[in-house]
Amino acid sequence: MVDVVDVIVADHVRFETLLRILRDRAHPDLAEHRRRTLTELADLLVAHATAEESEVYPKLRELTGGDGHVEHGEDEHLDGHRRLLALLDVPDVTSTTFDKAASLLANSLYHHLDEEERTLINDARGLDTATRQALGDAWIAERDRLIGQSCGAREVVAALLPPS
Repeated sequence: MVDVVDVIVADHVRFETLLRILRDRAHPDLAEHRRRTLTELADLLVAHATAEESEVYPKLRELTGGDGHVEHGEDEHLDGHRRLLALLDVPDVTSTTFDKAASLLANSLYHHLDEEERTLINDARGLDTATRQALGDAWIAERDRLIGQSCGAREVVAALLPPS
């Protein structure tokens, strides 16, 4: 059994690490290194957000009222998906265009992580241990299932966005 707060925050730390790796231009095989990192980031980001929305956010809305934080978190997930899609659409991962798109994703993601940890994660800290563990187990199972389906693939990310 895992605590939902611990596993979500651990993913937040992993996001920060992956974004740092994407910004590192010194790797000897920059293109391949960035493609691998982007694949991991995309799968983790989409799975993380989707699992939060299906497994955690509804319970927080039910138990705490959410104070509008749930809806705001969902909106920020959409913004993250838009920024991720823009990054996935950059053909040359060694270009300055890629660097700029990665920076825009990073800014959006850092903003969301900060707000989520100050609001929804703090709401979750107020739940009893059994509920936190049940949410953690459900969230991990869903996140890992989605990662196994390569949920960060470009066409999957595009399908998450409303038509423009």
